[in-house]
Amino acid sequence: MLLAKLIIVILLIFIVISLFTALYFLIKSPENSAKVVKSLAVRVGLSLFVMLLIFLGSRFGVLEPHAFGQ
Repeated sequence: MLLAKLIIVILLIFIVISLFTALYFLIKSPENSAKVVKSLAVRVGLSLFVMLLIFLGSRFGVLEPHAFGQ
């Protein structure tokens, strides 16, 4: 269970890095939008993968959702 959470946190860190990479490419050379689009596509792909991991993890009991205040 801890390994699954660690993998998700690492993927979230990669998502943030990809977002700032796209920002860097946008600031560095606004004319070259191919690198920006590629970085943002990687971010969207990683985000979908994280959502799939969270869904499958909760479905198979690896991740247990809990309500606050109980």
